[in-house]
Amino acid sequence: MSIFRKNKPVHPLHREWTWKDEVIDFWLTNKPLIGIILVLTCICILVYLLGVASATGHLHMFSTEANRYEHMEQVVLYYGGGLL
Repeated sequence: MSIFRKNKPVHPLHREWTWKDEVIDFWLTNKPLIGIILVLTCICILVYLLGVASATGHLHMFSTEANRYEHMEQVVLYYGGGLL
């Protein structure tokens, strides 16, 4: 064992650049771009969910008055206990 104490730095001055460092650097330097990405992601999810709802028949985009009244009749019969 050496009698001279060698001081090693706790954090090395030069280390390899990793993907984690890249993400942290992106997060700290691109706040407006991150906001735009979040808004676009939310819009894409909304459009996707509207597409799924209209494709499965849960969203009536092009319904006529007759369809609306028929649907209301079904709701009344279902929830009203069949009184009509």
